[in-house]
Amino acid sequence: MCMSPTIPLSSLLRCARCSYEWTPRKDELPKRCPKCRSIKWNDSHLRVTCLRCGHTWNSHNGSPKRCPSCGTHQWNTPPRSYTCKRCGYSWNAKGTKVPRKCPLCSSKDWASEREVDIQKTGPSAPEVDAVLEGLILGEYRKGRSCVDISISQGIPYSLVFEIVKRNSTANNIKV
Repeated sequence: MCMSPTIPLSSLLRCARCSYEWTPRKDELPKRCPKCRSIKWNDSHLRVTCLRCGHTWNSHNGSPKRCPSCGTHQWNTPPRSYTCKRCGYSWNAKGTKVPRKCPLCSSKDWASEREVDIQKTGPSAPEVDAVLEGLILGEYRKGRSCVDISISQGIPYSLVFEIVKRNSTANNIKV
């Protein structure tokens, strides 16, 4: 005979489908919610949290289209964060668009979270392997600018510029 789990009589139960709360009459878990009659009243996968605003709610299917609090369709993806290189202000981007300027000082010189991680460790000589340095210098010698190399290769501009500057004898570097 299969026994259902026992619970203290003073516990408050909550339905994961309709959010109804009740105190059970018996010391074992009920099979259904007394309000909506759902047998999935205790399913934890129906509880959803928005990664953008932190709001938690019950979802009937486990994968809603948008967050009921902030309205975003990207509730299950964390926001991208940026840091201003001039003033150090950090902010999360709204939506998928790349910011044009810092919201605090209006500087156009900011870094994404990936660039910030690279800058924290510092692009020292042992970290920059010879293959990456050779790729950057080869592209630069072909006539491409530092910005073009950075965008096409997905390498932070500061790293590209530093490698070109370190290995260039000319004073005017193609930015």
